[in-house]
Parts: sequence; C-alpha cells; structure tokens
Amino acid sequence: MITQISDREELEELLVILENFYKLMPYKQDLAKVRSTWVDTWHSLILTQVGKIFALKQNDKIVGAIGFVIHPSLEDGVKVCTEAFWYVDEKYRGKGLSLLLHLQKYAKAQGAERMMMIHLSNSMPEKLKKLYERLGYKEIETIYMKEL
Repeated sequence: MITQISDREELEELLVILENFYKLMPYKQDLAKVRSTWVDTWHSLILTQVGKIFALKQNDKIVGAIGFVIHPSLEDGVKVCTEAFWYVDEKYRGKGLSLLLHLQKYAKAQGAERMMMIHLSNSMPEKLKKLYERLGYKEIETIYMKEL
C-alpha cells in the first residue's frame, strides 16, 4: 500500500529507511545530525507543499519511500518532478517499482512535463540504468561531488 507522508511522526518512522539510504551515500556524515536535519527539512518541505514523500507500507510497516519536489526547471521553466531519494528495503525491492509508477502518475496529474530520477553510482547502477531506460528515461547528466 502506498501512502503520503504528512506529519513529523510519520517522518520519524522513515528514519530507518533514511539510515539505510545514507549508508550507501558517499558523504561524510554524522548520522545523528542527519536524522534531526532530515526530519526538520522534509517537514518544512511538506508543510510548504514544495516536497512530498510517498511511502510503501507492508503490514503497517514502512518498507520504502520516495521523496520528491515539483518545481520549474532552472533552464526553461517547464514544470519538473525531481526525485530526491528512493529507497526500498532489500526484502521488498520488487515492490519498490510501484512507488516510482505512483510518483509518475502523480507528477503528471500535477502538470509536470518532466521527471528527473537520480541514482547513486555505487548502488545498482546497471540495474537502475536498465530500469530507467525501459521506462523511457534518458541519461542526460552526471554529477560530481567534493566535500569542502
């Protein structure tokens, strides 16, 4: 079942997902700081309706989530839906596609003309590339990061 996250309590439930996602991230991180900052940031994004999170629940337990923002493109002003994170517990990965498909439908209904999906280069890059291409996505950019 897919639900929309709407309050701090539900964001707190998502912290297990967040921690598993952050273990894949190449960032220097203080997980305690990440936890509090993440909840505050997403709570603000949800309250201002800039961002949203859809969660995948199995037996009343959140097993995955996809967070996103819908915004005008910086290049040409077209309404774009940009995924911020997409993580599903390994035991439920086959069901995680339903989150993406749900998001695509939602974004289109909100008037988005483009979807931007991101993937970590160290997290199933070939599998995700094949999935995205099968769903009609094109690879258009690579991002490089440096800790300052």
